[in-house]
Amino acid sequence: MALLDAFLRQNNVYGIQHGSNHQLWWVPVKLFNQLPIEKWEFNRDPDMERVAEIHDHILRAKRADGIIHLADIKNKIVCYESNHRREALKGIEECADVLIDVMWNTNDEELKEEFRRLNKAVSVAELYIAEKPIDFAELVGARDAFCKRYALLKSTSPNSHRPAFEQNSLLDDFARITKENKISVAEMMRRLEALNAEMATRDRKKLKEGVIEKCTKSGCWLFAWDRRLNAKDLA
Repeated sequence: MALLDAFLRQNNVYGIQHGSNHQLWWVPVKLFNQLPIEKWEFNRDPDMERVAEIHDHILRAKRADGIIHLADIKNKIVCYESNHRREALKGIEECADVLIDVMWNTNDEELKEEFRRLNKAVSVAELYIAEKPIDFAELVGARDAFCKRYALLKSTSPNSHRPAFEQNSLLDDFARITKENKISVAEMMRRLEALNAEMATRDRKKLKEGVIEKCTKSGCWLFAWDRRLNAKDLA
C-alpha cells in the first residue's frame, strides 16, 4: 500500500526488504498507534482480559517483545498474527519502537499459508483460522453464558488444571463441536447440559478429592476427567 509506505517514510521510518514481498520496520509506538490497522477477518477476536495483562506488562517493561505481523490486502492493512499485542499497545505513548513485518500485495490464500507457516511449531486453534469468516456472536454468547454460570471454575491460564477451564480454549471447543457434529450452538448447549448431568453420576474413584469438591460446588463436571471437551461425547 503506497500510502502506508509514504506515511512511514515521511516520518523517517524505513523498511528493510526480506523475501519477495515482506518488509521489516521499526516503528515508534505513537506512530504505530496512528496506523489504520484492522484485525484480519479470518482471526478470532482477541481476549480482552489477556490484552489488559499484556498492556500492563508493556507499561512496566517499556517494550513490546516480538514481531507484529501485518499484511496489505484488499486495500487495507490487517494484522493476522499478534493481535493481542497490537491491541495492548493502544494508549501507550512511551516504549521501545515496535517491530512490524508487512506482507505487501497479498491475498487471503497466501496469508493463510503464511499464518500456518508462522504457527507450524504449535497447534493452531480452530477459531484462529477458517475456510471462511465465522460469525462468532452466537458462539461467544454461549461461551460467556457458560463462563458466568460456572464462574467458580473459570481460569485465566490456558494450562489450567482439572476441573477448571479457560475461556479461549472453551471457545475453540465450542467451535470444533458444532463443526464436527454439524449442530447448532443451541443444540450443542442442550447436549452439554445432558452430558454434564450424566457425568455427575459417574464413578469418582479415580478423581482427587479437590476435583470432586470443586465440581460439586460449581455444579460442572464436564472437565472433571479431561481438560478439553470431546466432540465425540456430544455426537
